[in-house]
Amino acid sequence: MSVRQIAIGLALVFVIALAVVVVKEMSADAMAVVIGIVCGVAAGIPGSVLLLIALTHRDRQRAEEAERQTRQANYPPVVVIQGGSQAIPPMPSAGYWPAPVSTARTSRQFHIVGGEEE
Repeated sequence: MSVRQIAIGLALVFVIALAVVVVKEMSADAMAVVIGIVCGVAAGIPGSVLLLIALTHRDRQRAEEAERQTRQANYPPVVVIQGGSQAIPPMPSAGYWPAPVSTARTSRQFHIVGGEEE
């Protein structure tokens, strides 16, 4: 026997002993609640497994469809031609002159909403 098998056996014995001690101390109502929770979780497992299988199957089909479409798509070749240097005049274009700088500062007025007029 390997160390792993011994450890699993000891863990199993410990869990069973703990369950027996807890069950002996529980009332009938508490036991009914625990059994209901365990049965509810067990009832949800098959639905979860079926949902997992269905979603995995759908994702696999989508991936195969995308791969098939990329293999079938024949895109035309892309040709990039780099142009030569062209002399651009250093003057600004018409209508895009910089805004004049204003030296006069105007005072700002603030209105407090909901406050009394001062």
